[in-house]
Amino acid sequence: MLQNIRTHFFNQSLQNLRKQIHNKRPPLSFDKAQDIGILFDATDLSTRQVVLEYADHLRDAGKRVKRLGFFDSKLDDPNFTFKYFNRKKLDWTSRPTGENVKEFTQQSFDWLLILSSYTKSYFEYIAAASNASLRVGPVTENTFCYDIMIDTGSADLKQFIEQMELVLAKTNTRHETAEI
Repeated sequence: MLQNIRTHFFNQSLQNLRKQIHNKRPPLSFDKAQDIGILFDATDLSTRQVVLEYADHLRDAGKRVKRLGFFDSKLDDPNFTFKYFNRKKLDWTSRPTGENVKEFTQQSFDWLLILSSYTKSYFEYIAAASNASLRVGPVTENTFCYDIMIDTGSADLKQFIEQMELVLAKTNTRHETAEI
């Protein structure tokens, strides 16, 4: 019963964010996007390594990348090269809080990439609160949280990133005038 109450208040907060969503800037194609935000689950070392390598790949392509990880624990560790939040930074309804989350949602990203092959409520909340022009994430029932949703049917993060890049490459289509 307590979980149902928490879920109700979380969903109500998420719906309130839905009313506030407004993109001030038109989304850019992926090749023109310069500021990329990456939100990911940093709990598992192998998943974390895949995300960090992908972030380096984006930097090599000339993008400015900010990362925010989530650790499914209550322990703090200041030795990471990225900002993060953990279970201590989830309020009683599982809404993410804290300075790192606030700073991340206020960033004016061209693209926000949620690198997770399955949806998580706290990622949806951050995506809905984000000031990004375009938000990409896994399939969810709360469709307003993301502008583009990717469904790989698999929990493999590398496959999710490959599928995401295929979809994002299609946003780069340049239309030229046809000769008559």
